[in-house]
Amino acid sequence: MLADIGIPMIFIQWPLMICALIPVIVVEALLIRRWVPLSFRDAFIGTTKANLVSTFAGFPLAWLAMFAIEMGIMLPLGLAAEKWHWQHLFESPFFEVVSFFIGMAWLAPSDQAAYWLVPLAAGLLLIPSFYVSVWLERFICRRAWPSSDAAAVRLGVFRANLASYVVLFILACGWAGVEFYIHRP
Repeated sequence: MLADIGIPMIFIQWPLMICALIPVIVVEALLIRRWVPLSFRDAFIGTTKANLVSTFAGFPLAWLAMFAIEMGIMLPLGLAAEKWHWQHLFESPFFEVVSFFIGMAWLAPSDQAAYWLVPLAAGLLLIPSFYVSVWLERFICRRAWPSSDAAAVRLGVFRANLASYVVLFILACGWAGVEFYIHRP
């Protein structure tokens, strides 16, 4: 019975983000130094604070926003489909693709063993997480480095996050590819 509740992606992706935290902090500190004149120590302390906040507060916030969008769209659609007998529309391939993108925060239970959908959702959820991280980390780094040029900090944080999120996205796509290959029909 519990197998029919689907998969809340926060329980899969958040632990992975926590595991990536230390390498991300080190890489972002090294990258930030390219655009903001800081010592490694200052860059490391600032990016550590920023990444701790974005991982433990920002990532759940991004997931919660995506889940709210999912519930705000899918719940009324489901109720309307039930009332007006539109269930056949939900079985179309187009709707399955659209509902995956809308519902990637909490994957619906599936009759198919599509193991590759979990890493694909994890990769796609990195997109809203990126924007929340940049927003939070800019705020924190600006306060951590008050004597640094604000424009350089904003640009440096953006670029460093872009680099780390691109790597995380590539890893998620690789994971999806491996799962697709192993469990191909």
